[in-house]
Amino acid sequence: FNVTTSDDPILPEILQNDETVSVIATDHVLACLVAGARSVYSWDIVVSKIGNKLIFDKRDGSQIDFLSVNETAQEAPSADDKDSMNGPVKLGQEASCINQNFCQMVLDPNEPVVDCEQTNPFEDEEDPGSVASGAYRYRKITLPGNPKGASEFEQNPVNIVVRTEVNAKMPGSDDTDYVSLKAMHEYDPKPNYSWRHHLESQRGACLATELKNNAFKLGRWTAQAMLAGCETMKIGYVSRANSKDPWSHTLLGVQTYATSGFADQIGLNRNNVYGIIRNMIDLVMSWDDGKYLLLKDPTKSVLRIHEVPWDAFDVEEGDEDEEPDEEDELDEDGNVVPTHAG
Repeated sequence: FNVTTSDDPILPEILQNDETVSVIATDHVLACLVAGARSVYSWDIVVSKIGNKLIFDKRDGSQIDFLSVNETAQEAPSADDKDSMNGPVKLGQEASCINQNFCQMVLDPNEPVVDCEQTNPFEDEEDPGSVASGAYRYRKITLPGNPKGASEFEQNPVNIVVRTEVNAKMPGSDDTDYVSLKAMHEYDPKPNYSWRHHLESQRGACLATELKNNAFKLGRWTAQAMLAGCETMKIGYVSRANSKDPWSHTLLGVQTYATSGFADQIGLNRNNVYGIIRNMIDLVMSWDDGKYLLLKDPTKSVLRIHEVPWDAFDVEEGDEDEEPDEEDELDEDGNVVPTHAG
């Protein structure tokens, strides 16, 4: 449901036609880079360098498509049983589904819909009501250069175009007061601690616990809100109606935060956000043209970079259902481990 950069109907065209743009990406991909130091699980990003242009992509079915649950908790979900409803994979799918539904159910049907200048690029012309309510903002962001940079490229500013997501706008405000809607997920309430009993009386403590247990996810969400220009974040607390039923949930409450204030609270500085992106762009720009895999190490807070063939990860028709080759080495997430290191 998160269309990658290369498959976007607008981004490649902008890169090709606008000489001032050097980089295209989506907010999902860049937010993972920004919050990467907080993550525990492995994930990867594909970067293609052609001339002086960069394309930040994700693979189809990548871990980036799904949210993690209690990834940074002391007692993180066990990956021993992959089919368990409380395993990391199933919980990630459940949390992603919750977020898709949450950002639609909290919208006020009585408020007039704001039409954007352009139509939804992913909307089916034959079925105009087939996409969920929301908006995509294609933002051109200028990252300043470093006067002390080693190369001319590092010293000059860089223009990037990012496809970002906006879920709603605040009622009664102007059309630029955008809102990012997200939902936390409680799947196994404990007898001595549960949102049902503590959310109303100890909201601060509940948020502090979530910041500890889901540092990467909250960092991603905040970075996405910054990139999209959303001044407000609304975070819902969603719990299973029954701990043994992953299909029925109850919305227990929603908290509203100013994005800038929430970022300060979780230690995410706006300058650091854009600084990380700029440093990664400068690094890849210093290499030869090619395709590179940025792989988050599953055992430590390290981002490893591999050079891969141009046709790596390209899925041809008829190949989608094929099993991986026996000689391919797979990591714990089922991804093929690249063999050509750069």
